[in-house]
Amino acid sequence: MIVNIETFNSYSGNYEDNSSAILLKETFLLSAQQIVTGYLGYDPIEQECSDVFLSGNGTKKLYLPSNNITQLLSIKINNLDVNVEDFKPKDDYIICKNISDLFPVGNENIKVNYIGGWAIQDMPSVIVLSILRIATLMLSETDGNIGLTGKSFADNSRTFINYSNYKKYLQPLDSLRIIRF
Repeated sequence: MIVNIETFNSYSGNYEDNSSAILLKETFLLSAQQIVTGYLGYDPIEQECSDVFLSGNGTKKLYLPSNNITQLLSIKINNLDVNVEDFKPKDDYIICKNISDLFPVGNENIKVNYIGGWAIQDMPSVIVLSILRIATLMLSETDGNIGLTGKSFADNSRTFINYSNYKKYLQPLDSLRIIRF
């Protein structure tokens, strides 16, 4: 899990610690993480991505279905091993270092193994915050509630209604999102 129960308790202000409450909170956190992962288009947790087949595009740049690419493990182009030292990983793509090299045009003619994503302790705060916000909204909707919250101001009070529309919590992730065509 990207967010632990202690962080969720602190953020939500709900410190219930009986076994059913903890199980419910874990369910909310995992559900929120799945929503964020689905929106991003990749799992943000650091992992080895094996046998990813991509179609060459005839350019020096090849986009991968992940973000924060930290290491290239192997690359095959047209079933031939190539030296990974000839390529440089960037955020969500790899680039040919040599001026004359290009990724040849083809249909799933490139096989890449790499490590992408972030270690839990290095996870971008916008991802953590989005998970916390969505999970807290789920918690506030428990027992049939519609996510009512209130705030008192000096001149009056306001009531805010939150629904299960997570779009406003997901929009800050747009810069990390991978959209496939």
